[in-house]
Amino acid sequence: MKLMRKPIEVIAWFDFQGNAVPIRFRYEDEDEELRVVKVNKVIKKDKDKFAGNSMMKYTCETSDNGVIKVFELRYEIDSLKWYLHKM
Repeated sequence: MKLMRKPIEVIAWFDFQGNAVPIRFRYEDEDEELRVVKVNKVIKKDKDKFAGNSMMKYTCETSDNGVIKVFELRYEIDSLKWYLHKM
């Protein structure tokens, strides 16, 4: 996986306890085109710290033309921002 740390737009649902589950996200690729990625499965969810900020780390998978790809999303709890951390 390649480290990216790009800010992204996310559609997520939240349960009654306030836990977020990402559904899909949009990011700008190297060609400055917007790409939409559907989250097929959240493999793992952990609480983490990055640069002193509390974050939720989501290891997820998607299917791109029949090929399964794994990526990592991070949700910064204090600022409520999402990042594509690795892909």
